[in-house]
Amino acid sequence: MEFIKVGKVKDAHGLKGELFIFLFAKTAPWIKQLRSFNITRESPSGKVETQTLTLKSSRPHKDGLIVVTEEITDRNHSESLKGFAFEIPKNILVSKKGDTPYLIELLGFEIYDNNILIGVISSFSSNSEQDLLVVESATRFYEIPFVEPYVLKTDYEDRKIMMVVPEGLLELCGYDK
Repeated sequence: MEFIKVGKVKDAHGLKGELFIFLFAKTAPWIKQLRSFNITRESPSGKVETQTLTLKSSRPHKDGLIVVTEEITDRNHSESLKGFAFEIPKNILVSKKGDTPYLIELLGFEIYDNNILIGVISSFSSNSEQDLLVVESATRFYEIPFVEPYVLKTDYEDRKIMMVVPEGLLELCGYDK
């Protein structure tokens, strides 16, 4: 099963092993489907440590969630996990027709500005105000705000997004490979 990073363990919460998970998207519309998740961390040597945890319960908290797991029962254990990445199964990030898509569903879409190909979505970022599409061309990367005023049309069948990017933005948000 493939997992995708959607947040990180920000801190321990309470005394009984609860985790405060900061979510990159600030919301978790997928939470009712979640049964288990991974937390991961890369060691200085490059080895990835992964733990699979069983979700017992969750509740919204600030820009994330408080989660209770079967495996973590005390604050010391939860504190030891601070900084770990929070990953969920990729297969629960599938939107229904007519819903706003999950960003992960847009990976590989071509981005056009005024009918000119800019590149292909290779990843995502955020500037804390909005999601950014990381678009890769042959020679550059661009971080383009994924905001309604810029999006003209999303063609799911042909995997294309038609945009109107403000003049000068590509020069500001682009960087060489």
